[in-house]
This record gives sequence, structure tokens and C-alpha cells, in this order.
Amino acid sequence: MAHNFDIPFEGTAETILAKAKRAIESGNGTMTGDSAAGSFSLPAGISKVKGEYAVEDNKLKITITDKPIYVSGDMIENILKKHLS
Repeated sequence: MAHNFDIPFEGTAETILAKAKRAIESGNGTMTGDSAAGSFSLPAGISKVKGEYAVEDNKLKITITDKPIYVSGDMIENILKKHLS
């Protein structure tokens, strides 16, 4: 089941997405897309966390589409918010 959440931000979409890309790539993940929408994937043990993003107003709308059973959606949300706030 997908887990959806928003991350509000100040400034431009390009700035928050560059920050997100640096954080994801520093964890050996990948992020593709543009300033409107895209997707990402991060290793999580023997599995991966996969998701999509869309920018709407000053919110980064995140949908986690796939994750290991042992990692909660709330845990992923908290980690992403910590790195992007």
C-alpha cells in the first residue's frame, strides 16, 4: 500500500529537489525527473525504497510506492523530512 505525505518548503522547487537528489545519491540511490515530477529509489538492506514526487505550490508531494516490509512508511517519511527540512 502506498504511503503519501507532503514536505513543505521555502524557495524554489529546483533548490529543494537538488537537496533531495544529493541526499538520495549520498545513500547510493537514484533520482530522476524535473522540477515538476519524478521518481527515486534507495537501497534498504536487501530491498529498495521506491517512490515518486510531484511539486505543487510550495509542497513536495511524496508517494512511497514500494518498500521493505520491515520499514514503516512513517519511518521513511520522518527520515526524508529530516534530510529536507
